[in-house]
Amino acid sequence: MRLAVFASGRGSNLQALIEATRAGRLDALVALVVVNRPEVGAIAIAEAAGIPVVVLDDRLYADRVAHERAIAAHLAAHTIDLVVLAGYMRILTPFLVGFLYDPTLGQSRIVNIHPADPAQYRGPDGYGWAIASSLTQTAITVHFVNEELDSGTIITQATLPILPTDTLDTLRARGLAFEHTLYPEALQSLLPRLKGGRLCVVSSGS
Repeated sequence: MRLAVFASGRGSNLQALIEATRAGRLDALVALVVVNRPEVGAIAIAEAAGIPVVVLDDRLYADRVAHERAIAAHLAAHTIDLVVLAGYMRILTPFLVGFLYDPTLGQSRIVNIHPADPAQYRGPDGYGWAIASSLTQTAITVHFVNEELDSGTIITQATLPILPTDTLDTLRARGLAFEHTLYPEALQSLLPRLKGGRLCVVSSGS
């Protein structure tokens, strides 16, 4: 199973996914890394692992669809089976969601990890929201991606306790360590559902 990992930051989840594939805990290959800014740490991680990396600075495109059309061309060229969002700080448009839609699966072949229960919080700062809300526990959710923010079908979800002594920094550190285990496990559990077909490349005028 050929994965494309999208990242916008340090790349810690990318590193965890690479390690899981090499340890045999995730029966897949990270075949491509896509980043949207030239300064992100994920680039060095991909290069150190010998993985092709594509830097597509979103600031250089006329709009989001133009940016995603450039991404789609690379996904097709690398015969990608599944897109994995790993700290990718861009909301996908209907173009890319449609481009990656698999009618057999009934989902777009895009997966994301969200550090909250989407029924309670959708957005980029799940750990900050949990601390501000004085919760005693929060959730980390792996889900399919659709056209609405953090609202796709849930693949798996796990509870993360929030300790009385937790600050945002300590919760985020524990949460990321938890993500690094949960994400490969969730993807491995998903693979049997994906092996029946390949990426459905759909041309779109939108």
